[in-house]
Amino acid sequence: MNTVDPERARHDRVERWRGNRRVLVGAIVASVVTVVCGFVAGHGFGTLVELLRTSAIDSVFDDRGDGETPYGMVWGTFAFVACLAAATFAANAVRRYQGRPSGPLFPVVLVFAAGTLGIWVSSRDWLPPLAVGTAVDPVFHEDEKWGFWAWLMYYADWWVPAFLLVLTSLILGYAIRVERRDAELARTRERLLRHGRRVPAEIADVKLRLGGDESGTRVVGADVTVSFTDLAGVRRWVTRRTRDTTIGTAEVLFDPMRPADEKSIFVALRRHPTPGDWLPAD
Repeated sequence: MNTVDPERARHDRVERWRGNRRVLVGAIVASVVTVVCGFVAGHGFGTLVELLRTSAIDSVFDDRGDGETPYGMVWGTFAFVACLAAATFAANAVRRYQGRPSGPLFPVVLVFAAGTLGIWVSSRDWLPPLAVGTAVDPVFHEDEKWGFWAWLMYYADWWVPAFLLVLTSLILGYAIRVERRDAELARTRERLLRHGRRVPAEIADVKLRLGGDESGTRVVGADVTVSFTDLAGVRRWVTRRTRDTTIGTAEVLFDPMRPADEKSIFVALRRHPTPGDWLPAD
């Protein structure tokens, strides 16, 4: 028999990790590992692109570089796996440190930025063609003119890093927008936790969200509609999306001066909610 409320134990565990310096150190170390491994993975991917480029612009009889063992691709593969693991750890560590419901996107930005740099560094050392515009056959001397693919791969040392740089910039811009939105929600939530009103709510409707994979259909979350009464006695309903599948209680946090403002209404579906458990409007 357990004499500790599981919800209270979970609340205390989350609060214990929130603001913990060891968690912050772990996030910093994991971020550094993400950058290093991302660079090595990008450099290894650049080696693979170089092989494709060389096969497109030169004859198969060009034996330059044949004696080199492709250690770059091997280490790049291991580094890619390590990079994903480190980025996941960093995101989870930041989530625990800040007490947020989901991990941040900055580790993804680090992965793409470091990978882009690795590919660019690799591209500076790619083998040049024996002759620009012609696939030279040094054995049988049956040279062939380049087609579209060969010309495209000839300039791969510029457009591949440039493409990844643009992609990294887009991801960075998206991450900044998401972080700004989350920061604004966090400020609103903290203000309401200090000066707002918390009232119990009734669960009016629960619509399960289903997801499918190779193992079959499974429940991945729910859209929960709750009702509450504001200080003026007006009954209001709000709907929030959650990944929890077991819902037994509901509480609403709102601004008593603006009870109709959807962005100032947060819903908790746990008995002892932590700050990250309060669900904002979508």
